[in-house]
Amino acid sequence: MSEYQYYEFHAVDRPLTQKQMAELRRFSSRARITPSSFVNVYNWGSFKGDPEMWMEKHFDAFLYLANRGSRWFMLRVPARLLEADIVSPYCAEDNLSCRTKGDHLILSFHSEEEDCEWAAGEGQARTRARRQTEEAPRVACRKGGRYMGRGRSAHRHAATQTVRRGGIPSPGPP
Repeated sequence: MSEYQYYEFHAVDRPLTQKQMAELRRFSSRARITPSSFVNVYNWGSFKGDPEMWMEKHFDAFLYLANRGSRWFMLRVPARLLEADIVSPYCAEDNLSCRTKGDHLILSFHSEEEDCEWAAGEGQARTRARRQTEEAPRVACRKGGRYMGRGRSAHRHAATQTVRRGGIPSPGPP
């Protein structure tokens, strides 16, 4: 079975400049690069860039998928909208981590499912993985709470407090 790795980056807050796009092109001759994205699929070889550094410098969202069941999703949000001390209690094991870089908070969600059933087509795989990725923040919060001995009511309370402080909207009850 050949290796399949999918990398997708998106710039939401500001478009990439021509100079930045040329810098990214040095990492891949086959990638689709636009002022708002970098997308590439690897079947042989691997990505030459550093996703964490790219998130710090260029992008606001990142998605990585591999046929062995690995998933990695990152979001960069303004730190004024979501403070690290609000998120930190939910960072457990390797599922969710956060770090501050400048005026931004970078959230990183990881999932490793070795027995993951891989969809037959590339488009189907991306669609299914995106649906699962939409659920990742809520799953990470639930897992984080469970590791820290918190129940569902604690999650609802934490989400409510976050909204009241001007943070991210609550995803609803887990």
